[in-house]
Amino acid sequence: MLAPIAALLITYALTALVSTLAAVVLWRPLSILLAELCGTEERSRFWTVWSTVMTVVTPMLFVSLRSVANNVPDLVQSTMTSTLFGILLALVGMGYAVWSRSPVRDA
Repeated sequence: MLAPIAALLITYALTALVSTLAAVVLWRPLSILLAELCGTEERSRFWTVWSTVMTVVTPMLFVSLRSVANNVPDLVQSTMTSTLFGILLALVGMGYAVWSRSPVRDA
Protein backbone atom coordinates (compact mmCIF):
# COMPACT_ATOMS: atom_id res chain seq x y z
CA MET A 1 0.00 0.00 0.00
CA LEU A 2 1.35 3.39 -1.00
CA ALA A 3 1.07 6.61 0.93
CA PRO A 4 -1.36 8.97 -0.86
CA ILE A 5 1.32 11.54 -1.64
CA ALA A 6 3.66 8.88 -3.01
CA ALA A 7 0.88 7.49 -5.22
CA LEU A 8 0.08 10.98 -6.49
CA LEU A 9 3.73 11.74 -7.27
CA ILE A 10 4.16 8.42 -9.07
CA THR A 11 1.00 9.10 -11.07
CA TYR A 12 2.17 12.52 -12.22
CA ALA A 13 5.72 11.35 -12.90
CA LEU A 14 4.54 8.42 -15.03
CA THR A 15 2.11 10.67 -16.91
CA ALA A 16 4.77 13.30 -17.53
CA LEU A 17 7.22 10.67 -18.77
CA VAL A 18 4.83 9.00 -21.23
CA SER A 19 3.27 12.21 -22.55
CA THR A 20 6.66 13.92 -22.93
CA LEU A 21 7.93 10.90 -24.84
CA ALA A 22 4.94 11.18 -27.20
CA ALA A 23 5.57 14.92 -27.63
CA VAL A 24 9.27 14.38 -28.39
CA VAL A 25 8.51 11.67 -30.97
CA LEU A 26 5.95 13.92 -32.70
CA TRP A 27 7.99 17.16 -32.58
CA ARG A 28 9.90 16.88 -35.86
CA PRO A 29 7.13 15.47 -38.11
CA LEU A 30 4.65 17.95 -36.66
CA SER A 31 7.07 20.81 -37.17
CA ILE A 32 7.58 19.87 -40.83
CA LEU A 33 3.84 19.49 -41.45
CA LEU A 34 2.98 22.77 -39.76
CA ALA A 35 5.71 24.59 -41.68
CA GLU A 36 3.90 23.64 -44.89
CA LEU A 37 0.47 24.61 -43.58
CA CYS A 38 1.29 27.80 -41.69
CA GLY A 39 3.37 29.57 -44.29
CA THR A 40 5.78 31.30 -41.91
CA GLU A 41 8.36 29.92 -39.51
CA GLU A 42 6.99 31.97 -36.61
CA ARG A 43 3.47 30.59 -37.01
CA SER A 44 4.79 27.09 -37.46
CA ARG A 45 6.93 27.33 -34.34
CA PHE A 46 4.04 28.67 -32.27
CA TRP A 47 1.64 25.90 -33.33
CA THR A 48 4.29 23.23 -32.88
CA VAL A 49 4.97 24.39 -29.32
CA TRP A 50 1.25 24.74 -28.61
CA SER A 51 0.57 21.22 -29.89
CA THR A 52 3.45 19.84 -27.82
CA VAL A 53 2.15 21.51 -24.68
CA MET A 54 -1.35 20.14 -25.34
CA THR A 55 0.11 16.65 -25.81
CA VAL A 56 1.54 16.88 -22.29
CA VAL A 57 -1.21 18.87 -20.54
CA THR A 58 -4.24 16.90 -21.79
CA PRO A 59 -3.09 13.60 -20.22
CA MET A 60 -2.28 15.46 -16.99
CA LEU A 61 -5.86 16.72 -16.93
CA PHE A 62 -7.30 13.25 -17.39
CA VAL A 63 -5.05 11.79 -14.71
CA SER A 64 -6.07 14.59 -12.34
CA LEU A 65 -9.76 13.79 -12.81
CA ARG A 66 -9.39 10.20 -11.60
CA SER A 67 -8.89 9.02 -8.06
CA VAL A 68 -5.45 7.72 -7.19
CA ALA A 69 -5.21 3.99 -6.42
CA ASN A 70 -3.37 2.77 -3.33
CA ASN A 71 -1.80 -0.40 -4.72
CA VAL A 72 0.85 -0.32 -7.44
CA PRO A 73 -0.80 -2.46 -10.16
CA ASP A 74 -4.07 -0.49 -10.05
CA LEU A 75 -2.12 2.77 -9.89
CA VAL A 76 -0.10 1.94 -13.00
CA GLN A 77 -3.13 0.64 -14.89
CA SER A 78 -5.36 3.64 -14.16
CA THR A 79 -2.52 6.09 -14.81
CA MET A 80 -1.61 4.53 -18.15
CA THR A 81 -5.26 4.32 -19.21
CA SER A 82 -5.86 7.99 -18.45
CA THR A 83 -2.52 9.06 -19.95
CA LEU A 84 -3.00 7.18 -23.20
CA PHE A 85 -6.59 8.40 -23.51
CA GLY A 86 -5.39 11.98 -22.99
CA ILE A 87 -2.67 11.59 -25.61
CA LEU A 88 -5.19 10.06 -28.02
CA LEU A 89 -7.62 12.92 -27.45
CA ALA A 90 -4.87 15.51 -28.01
CA LEU A 91 -3.81 13.77 -31.23
CA VAL A 92 -7.39 13.54 -32.49
CA GLY A 93 -7.78 17.27 -31.89
CA MET A 94 -4.53 18.07 -33.67
CA GLY A 95 -5.35 15.68 -36.51
CA TYR A 96 -8.72 17.29 -37.05
CA ALA A 97 -7.19 20.79 -36.99
CA VAL A 98 -4.53 19.83 -39.55
CA TRP A 99 -6.98 17.89 -41.73
CA SER A 100 -9.52 20.71 -41.81
CA ARG A 101 -6.87 23.22 -42.92
CA SER A 102 -5.11 21.03 -45.46
CA PRO A 103 -5.63 22.02 -49.08
CA VAL A 104 -7.93 19.73 -51.04
CA ARG A 105 -6.36 18.12 -54.09
CA ASP A 106 -8.54 17.53 -57.13
CA ALA A 107 -8.33 14.06 -58.58
